[in-house]
Amino acid sequence: MPCRHNDRQVVKRKPCLIENCDTCALRVKAVLCDLEGDDLAEFRKIKHSLDYEPHQTVFYEGHVCLGLYLLCTGKVKLTRSSARGQRQIVRILGPGELIEKHAFGERALHEVTCETLEPSQVCVIDKARYLDVIHRNPQLAIKLIQLLSKELGVNMDQLDQFTFKTARERLAGLLFELGNRFGIKSADQVQVGLTLKREEMAEMAGITVETAIRLLSVFRDEGLLTIDGRAITLLNPDRLARIARH
Repeated sequence: MPCRHNDRQVVKRKPCLIENCDTCALRVKAVLCDLEGDDLAEFRKIKHSLDYEPHQTVFYEGHVCLGLYLLCTGKVKLTRSSARGQRQIVRILGPGELIEKHAFGERALHEVTCETLEPSQVCVIDKARYLDVIHRNPQLAIKLIQLLSKELGVNMDQLDQFTFKTARERLAGLLFELGNRFGIKSADQVQVGLTLKREEMAEMAGITVETAIRLLSVFRDEGLLTIDGRAITLLNPDRLARIARH
């Protein structure tokens, strides 16, 4: 049943849980489970699925990785903390994404804390037995190398953003990325498929909350977006992309 919040009707959404790897449409995107025949049968034996409600913690930064974590449904945010206790959101992931790429290493520790943003399903895979699958499947190994290379490129882009870009360019880039990855498109508009707090948006862009609020108002006045509570609709995504690339 819908619930009411601030006199508005809010529909609770729950993603469709994936029960059968054979019929999962995300297998190709996920790479990790893009297997056939005996390898797929072995994969089903070495993984188990866990269901989470919104705002539950999947694992904590600094703890030992107990396996490989694949997000099947829902969305999660990854955060890191400084020695002073400051926290920053470093990434938001959606269905089909491997949560931590470095977890293939021996005695790896979690570099981030993973928390769900909505009802989610996470597949936990036995790492040692999965490495045996990779040894038998060179094509899978190549795909995983490509996946890790792409992740390195994302990290370099993120470093450039925090090093060289202004606050305006960072926030414009963040809005465009969120709309591109999670948005609901309608004509020339894109409704960002996430309802983030202003504090969370500021963390992701590496700016202060006050600056994030001010820039959102500026973008609204420039006709680039509309704001309805936490819901943001991008009216001119291409212009935001140009601002981010300036």
